[in-house]
Formats: sequence, structure tokens, C-alpha cells
Amino acid sequence: MKYYQFYYWITLLLLSVINPLDSWAQPYLIQSKEGYSNVRESADSKGKIQNQLKNNTVVLMDQLEEQDLEKDQWIKILYYENLPYSIVEIKDEKPLKEGYIHNSQLLALDKLVKPRTAEFSLKYLIEPANLKGKKIAYYDENATAIKSINGIYYYLADCGIPKEMIEKAEATINGAKVSIPSELLLGIGSARRSFDYYKLGNAYLAVQEIGDGACTNHVVWVFEKNKLTQRFVGWEY
Repeated sequence: MKYYQFYYWITLLLLSVINPLDSWAQPYLIQSKEGYSNVRESADSKGKIQNQLKNNTVVLMDQLEEQDLEKDQWIKILYYENLPYSIVEIKDEKPLKEGYIHNSQLLALDKLVKPRTAEFSLKYLIEPANLKGKKIAYYDENATAIKSINGIYYYLADCGIPKEMIEKAEATINGAKVSIPSELLLGIGSARRSFDYYKLGNAYLAVQEIGDGACTNHVVWVFEKNKLTQRFVGWEY
């Protein structure tokens, strides 16, 4: 759990002095000619395979490691196991897993093409936060840091109580409307209305950061064949 893990912030600050983060402080896509990539327990080709991730799966490069995608063959990543929508339930709290993957299997989002303006878009309806009627669990007795909303992990505990929340979200892909289930909006308050859009084959991605400073999270919506196939939410600290 990242709440109260102050040492993560200190470590990241020290690493930023040694090695700039701009080139790799971002999510990556799994991309392989085989259609999937092996995640291994150790940084070599003989390491035990712990998972297989299909193409277009979003992962994060572990930022607490000094890594260079251009120079290092094996990259330590953070990913969700069997949680395509990053719905983490508090009762069993499934955090991001760690593993190693060959650098040839990772594709930086900023290397993708950008779709035409009329081709793909995602819109949020953002309203003042209304927690009335929702089951809220807090980390502290003072109710200043939300742990979960309706049993679903809240990703912005370090940001305090949200002032705004997403009430509705809808994507438009080549004129077709794709609604996003409301439960996928609960954990990502304090969102902005702006996105970076990318395209890879028949996959479209809407990417943004939510929160600020130590509570920053990446949010990536992935649509394939006009269907939502993944919502990745993951912190970089």
C-alpha cells in the first residue's frame, strides 16, 4: 500500500538527481510478434515464467530501479494479474505485481501514432464530489484519507478528500459511442478532462495523470474493436 510510504518519495527524489525520469516515467504497452510476452521472476531468459501478458496490456516500469529501456535487456515492471480494469477490492487488496520482461517486448506510448481528432475521443462529466449514500472507508480516524468507496480501492488517498468526481464517461470511436461502467470511475477522482490519445492497429488509448506530487497516478483506457478492454490505474512512486 502506498499510503504513508514516505520513503518511496525520498527514494524517487534521490533517483531523479542521478537519472532523469522524463524518458521512462510513463506506462508501456506489451507488444510482441507472438501476441504475448513472458514475465519472469528474474532478469534473464532462464528465469521462471510467472505470467504471460497479451499484447496491448498496460504495465509500468518500476521507477525505484535505475533502468534504461535502450540499454538494459531485462526491465523490471509492475502489472496487475487478471485485473484488466484495475478493480482492487479492499477485502483482498491485490497490489501491482513485480516481474521482469525483455526490453523488446515493451513499447512506449509516446512512440505510438496519434489518431485523427474525429477518430477517437473520451469525455468525462465531472461534478462536485458527493459521497452521500456511498460506503466510505478511511485510513485514519480524522477521515482525511479515503481507503475505499463502495468497497473499491481509492487511488488518491494521499490527495485528501476529492472536491470533484467523475459522474459519467463516454468514448467515441469512429462515430460509435462506448459507455464506461460507473464502477470504473469510483477510484479515480481529481481527474482532468484532457487526454493524450494514441492508436495502435485497431486499439485506441486515452492516457492521463490524476492527482499531484506523491499521489500521482497514471490512468490508461484501452479500447479494442470498439470495446473497452482495459482500464489501467497505477502509481509511479
